[in-house]
Amino acid sequence: METVTPSFRLLGLLQVNAARVTARRQQVVLAMLLLNANRVVPLESLLDALWGSMPPATARAQIQTSISALRRLTVTAGLGDRIRVRGLGYTIELAPAELDLHVFEDLVSRGRAELAASRSDAAREAFRGALALWRGEPLTGVDSAVVRANQVRIAERRVEAFEDCFDAELQLGRHHEIVGEISTMVEEFPLRERFVGQLMTALHRCGRRVEALAAYRTVRQTFVDELGLEPGEELRRLHQDILNGHAASTPPTASVSVPRMLPARLPYFTGAEDLLDGVADALPVTVITGRAGVGKSAVAIEAAHRLTADFPDGQLYARMTSDVADVLERFLQALGFTAIPADVEGRAALYRSAIADRRVLTVVEDAADIAQIRCLLPSTAASRLIMTTRTRTGALPGSTVFELDVLSRRDGIELLSAMVGRDRVWAEFAEAGELVELCGGLQLAVTRAAAMLAARPHWTFADLVARMRVDRLDPQVRDSLQRGFAALPPASRTLFARLGSLPTTCFASWVAAPLLDLDAVAAADALEGLVDARLVDVTGAGATARYRLHPLARIHARELLAGQENDGYQTRLLGAWLGLADEARLRLGFGARGEASRWMLPSSVVNAVLADPLGWYARERAALLATVQHAASTDAVEHCWNLAAAIADLAGAQRMFGDWRDSNDCALRAALRTGDRLGEAAMQYLLGELDLREHRYAEASARISLALGMFDRLGEIGWQELAERSLAVVDWATTPHLRHAELAG
Repeated sequence: METVTPSFRLLGLLQVNAARVTARRQQVVLAMLLLNANRVVPLESLLDALWGSMPPATARAQIQTSISALRRLTVTAGLGDRIRVRGLGYTIELAPAELDLHVFEDLVSRGRAELAASRSDAAREAFRGALALWRGEPLTGVDSAVVRANQVRIAERRVEAFEDCFDAELQLGRHHEIVGEISTMVEEFPLRERFVGQLMTALHRCGRRVEALAAYRTVRQTFVDELGLEPGEELRRLHQDILNGHAASTPPTASVSVPRMLPARLPYFTGAEDLLDGVADALPVTVITGRAGVGKSAVAIEAAHRLTADFPDGQLYARMTSDVADVLERFLQALGFTAIPADVEGRAALYRSAIADRRVLTVVEDAADIAQIRCLLPSTAASRLIMTTRTRTGALPGSTVFELDVLSRRDGIELLSAMVGRDRVWAEFAEAGELVELCGGLQLAVTRAAAMLAARPHWTFADLVARMRVDRLDPQVRDSLQRGFAALPPASRTLFARLGSLPTTCFASWVAAPLLDLDAVAAADALEGLVDARLVDVTGAGATARYRLHPLARIHARELLAGQENDGYQTRLLGAWLGLADEARLRLGFGARGEASRWMLPSSVVNAVLADPLGWYARERAALLATVQHAASTDAVEHCWNLAAAIADLAGAQRMFGDWRDSNDCALRAALRTGDRLGEAAMQYLLGELDLREHRYAEASARISLALGMFDRLGEIGWQELAERSLAVVDWATTPHLRHAELAG
């Protein structure tokens, strides 16, 4: 195999071509960039690697100085400027064979594939080529705790490569050549049973049976003295075979495939670093959950790639878009099995047996819940499973659940910078921030928007923002939302679409009952189905719990609403609002007004919601005002002015006169537009009452007098009496001798 020296070398002293990097800050910065080649290294990560939790005041300037020095170094070495600014971090751009670590990993993967295919010569050549790249301890002398953690992982890969290489050479009958080398590795790693087994096999094949048995006794004594354990079953079986005079069998790993099924990692991954750190230290089963489009897949794949060194026996990957039996079949084929059981239970048993003694990382995406992939759970702590799901799920024994939230404005801008370029983002920083907000912080939506801008350099951020204000739902985002919607039960699907008709994104749980015309329990179950599917968020608990549609989910709900049959759900919802408002007024000593239809909630729900009527109004005032405006826009005028009348009492009790005037003005315009004479009169009267409260007596007299005449013509005696009493108050307030006489009396 032709050997080409990579331009960037970290498997030993840190070098760029023949030039060594000796300055401490430059060493750490270059090491971090090379360990994350072609990916953004956030500035915070560099600060942490250099100074931990206590960076000096000049830290950022020192990093910039180090970056400048490294750029000069790569240019001087004939490699050009390789370091780029990406968002709030840096990246170094490398071709596939330019870093010795990458070449090493590629050669080891090739060797394992050849070994699985029983091509031992080709496997040995690949492994020896990989090991020849090493020039000592990786990143020798680089002083950083963060870098040292990576040094340990990389050094482990070299040891595993030796193990695989010895397997290939034993298959080729090279036991005489390598017995000394294996002995050295056993001395260095006395608790690695695979090395001991290889040494015993080589010694036995060399005719040194006594030494082979002595090697077993030595390792057994070490295990017992240091760990209080016996060696593993495979090593004990090999010892028994040699003791009985049987030839040592070929190591079992020689006939087992080493799958590498992970998708490519994103070159522009940003954010979620704390979550990734948590995944690295998590229990054997990791569950990443969050709404559609939030970036669960990106985080899972990034986390898996960062963990590959810890799982040398393979990485499996599948989307749960097909039956779990099909997934098991693909996994077993990837692991080298040709005779696969037909039933799910048989496949699951074989799969668990196949990975029981191996270190395998499995990633499954879009799982409905843990129950769906239960047969994929590893049976030992040696393997790991990373699962993504939209469904809210609790932690099982041996599992850790991580909630992935939407991107912050900062992380969204960093992602845009990585994909589009920092200069374009900074030139329209405000518009870039608005774009992230229009995307609702969804990683998928931000990525799609950035891809559009990257493909159209003649577009500005303002151009795309203007387009998204009109239609913000990208087709891929819509497809992602639709997958979650399609899995819902019928009642939850109907509810989701109808929630799109609400005038606000936030709402109370009771709205589900009138929207569906179901009892409170069945409606609550339908709503919780949306919460579990991450189409609706929830904060708080009990009667004060608030539910919220994500802005992009709301757009999708409105699209779906067009295909819904209208069974009067909007009238029921307005009636439910009015029923609650009436009850709140009654509990405060006011009387109910108007004849619009009510939709009554169960008394248990009403009592829980209205335990504090004024507190209820304070929580719901924005929703009530928006409902009045919505009723006006849909010509539900009777409910509109009835709700406005209720707001007059509830807002007036807390001197929220702005709410009173806004709602009554809106209802008055709707009544005038549609010719609702009683509604017009009622709103004129209540606006006159507000003028009276605010001591605008002339306006009050004019409005109430107008309303009185209308009530008289309509025969509305109750309203008429109210107007007459109010006019008397106006007269008293505006006629001094009446007021003085009353005060004197």
